[in-house]
Amino acid sequence: MIDDAIREATRLLASLRSMRAATVPEAEEVLATLKDSPDHNALMGCAAVLEEIDARMPGGTLAGLVRIRLKSLTGTVNAMLDDAPPPAA
Repeated sequence: MIDDAIREATRLLASLRSMRAATVPEAEEVLATLKDSPDHNALMGCAAVLEEIDARMPGGTLAGLVRIRLKSLTGTVNAMLDDAPPPAA
């Protein structure tokens, strides 16, 4: 599942770069985190950043297509969260 997430994060980053979106640094952060064998807390951070990217997406057809990638990646990260053990109390 991590390979799918990395692949989708790479595609999202490329799409945001092509749009010259202001959220490119955040997408780079998500990709770097996913490549670093994320734990539960890191995945929670990724999910929060993806929500932020979604909130800052502009309108329009191209952004709508990028939003599909974003939703796919968000779903994968959420699935990974369901499988990741929560941090010890």
